[in-house]
Order: sequence, then structure tokens, then C-alpha cells
Amino acid sequence: MTRAEQRLKEKPNKWIINLIFTIVLLIAVGYSFKGAHINMTRIQTLGITIRIFLAQITDINFELFFGYGLYEFNQGITYLAIETLAIGFLGTLIGAVLAIPFGFFASKSIGGKIGSKIGQVILILIRVLPEIILAIILVRGFGINALTGIITIAIHSIGMIGKMYSEAVDNMDRSFTEALDAVGANKLQKIRWGIIPQILADFMSIALYRLDINVRSATVLGVVGAGGLGTLMYTAGSYLDWRTLGGCLLAIIVVVLIVDAISSKLRSKLI
Repeated sequence: MTRAEQRLKEKPNKWIINLIFTIVLLIAVGYSFKGAHINMTRIQTLGITIRIFLAQITDINFELFFGYGLYEFNQGITYLAIETLAIGFLGTLIGAVLAIPFGFFASKSIGGKIGSKIGQVILILIRVLPEIILAIILVRGFGINALTGIITIAIHSIGMIGKMYSEAVDNMDRSFTEALDAVGANKLQKIRWGIIPQILADFMSIALYRLDINVRSATVLGVVGAGGLGTLMYTAGSYLDWRTLGGCLLAIIVVVLIVDAISSKLRSKLI
């Protein structure tokens, strides 16, 4: 018997535990359907419902989509899609800039043991509050407009971007800062000449990644009056106006694909 075969034979046999776990999991999943109150009539007519829905949602009102004919351009879906993109971009830009001091403070390399803990707690508290709740709060102060969406995205972005900034700072090559220590550089000089050149590309890549998320978030924030396509989508859904909703979905798909393609290209050049 070879050494490998002997090791394999000595390995604990876990198939019984795995089998028991699988059975328990299947029983739990089956039991969860007990209170589901599934409507079998709706399931039987699901195919017809989906066909009707797809026929209506693909019959897009292009006058409303491009904002001509009976509609002004600033009433059209294209205009609202551009506004949504602007909300996501400006919110990300502001959040990425404001997250820089938070990221440095939360980093163990810069903030120290105690300072980094305080910084991490602050970033966690920022991330805890969901964007939609934050938007509802800010709507009362800034009103129903795109500015509310920008501020909401900026504040919420600080939490995630700041955390990723701090990790980028902690994972950098410390030999540069050690060399600056050896020549008597102060903390600001170490940040300027030893840290920023190393982490700048990482910071920009993180901001671009967050931009992808924020453009999608901007559409949802419109539901509570924070500007963009969300308000129109909510209204169309409430009145079962599938033509308008289909146009909104098409606009979102186009915007997300464009942003994803551009950000992916830029990130590939930065990393």
C-alpha cells in the first residue's frame, strides 16, 4: 500500500454526516412549502400570463422613450435615463473623494491600532443604513429631486469605498514607506510620496466598481422621489402600464451595459 493510499484510508469517513445533513435540509425545504399557500390555478395559467405580459412589455411607446410627439424631451425615458446616470456618477465621484480620509483613518498602517478601529466602526455605521431608508430621510430635507439621490448615493458609497480603500492601503508594499522613514519623512510626506503612487490605481478601480452598483441603485432611489427613472417605473407599475415599464427596463439595460463596458475597460488598464 502506497503512502497516499494509506493516508486516504486513515481519512475520517464523513459520508454519513453529509447524508444526514442533506436529508435534514431536504426535509426543512419540503416543510417550508407547507405554509406557502400555492395557488395551483395561477400556476396552470402561468404560461398564458407570461405570454400576455411579454407581448405588452415589448410594445414600447417610443414617443415617450425618446421624448417627442406628444411628449417633451425632458419628459421622455431617455432624459430620465441620462439623469439616472448623472445621479450615479456624481454620487460615486463625491463618495469616492470623501471616502479617502475615512479609508486612511481606518487603515492600520496610517490610523494605528486604535484609530483604525474607530474608523472601521464609522464605516460600518455608514453601511448599516440601507440606501432606500437614507433616501426617505433625506427627501424630507432636500425635497423630491435628483440632488437627494446624489447625496444618498454619496453618503452610502463612503461606507463601502472607504473600507476597500483601507484594505488597499494595508496591502501595499511597505518598503517605500520604510525607506521614507529612514530619511526622516513625516506622515504627510510618506502619504504623498510613498503611499499615493502605489494605491492611486487601486482607488480608481474601486470607484469604477462602485459606479456599476450606484447606477443600478439610482433607478431604485427614484421610487422614493430621489430623481431618475425610478419614479416613472413605480408609477407605470402601479397603473399596470407595461409599455412604459418596458421602455424603462430597456433604458436601464442600455445604460448598465454602457457603464459596465466602459468601467471594465478602464479597470483592465488600471490593474
